[in-house]
Amino acid sequence: MLRGIKAGLAVGCAVIVAGCAAQEKTGPTAKAPDVTVSCIGVLPVRPAVDMDEPMTGAETKNLQDGAAILDALLKESLRNRKDVRFLSAQQVEAVMGAEEPAGLEESRRLAGQVSCNVLLETTISRYVNRVGGQYGVKEPAAVTFDYRLYEVNEGKVLCHGRFDERQQSVMENLLTLGKASSRGFSWITAEQLMREGLKERLDQCGYFLDR
Repeated sequence: MLRGIKAGLAVGCAVIVAGCAAQEKTGPTAKAPDVTVSCIGVLPVRPAVDMDEPMTGAETKNLQDGAAILDALLKESLRNRKDVRFLSAQQVEAVMGAEEPAGLEESRRLAGQVSCNVLLETTISRYVNRVGGQYGVKEPAAVTFDYRLYEVNEGKVLCHGRFDERQQSVMENLLTLGKASSRGFSWITAEQLMREGLKERLDQCGYFLDR
């Protein structure tokens, strides 16, 4: 995650409200696929819980809400793909029970339910909505999620990545001035931040490029 850069510049930045962010981006750049994909089975987004740091009831609810929103955004982003099939929570539970994440054998069984040879797993570990309005906040939006696209026969990982961002003001991080401008120098919601992050991650994976 980029550290905030504090600069003693008494320039126009003082009148810029907000819109930049410290963020961590990991994952491959888009490249031509090297595995033949029959179709991609998309698993429901799973909240990732750190057992060493118990969450409050509010934090648990935020993660559950974030998982539901990310599920909806995935369906929206991939709705026109004929080679993408979504598994329901009931289908996953029938194979996995209470055990998660899936091992390779369970992954094959899950993929078999939708006749695919590739699965997309996504976990969300942070979903914090902004506290405040578009031009002034007490708490900015923050989102962290990870994804893994893998072939179930050999277990080969085709793409993987992480999106981790907590929005910052321009004065905290001048390097992201371009992104601040694209956001209208305003504080965005966690859902808007997640939408941006999901598009960035899918665009980095050659298997999700338009075909």
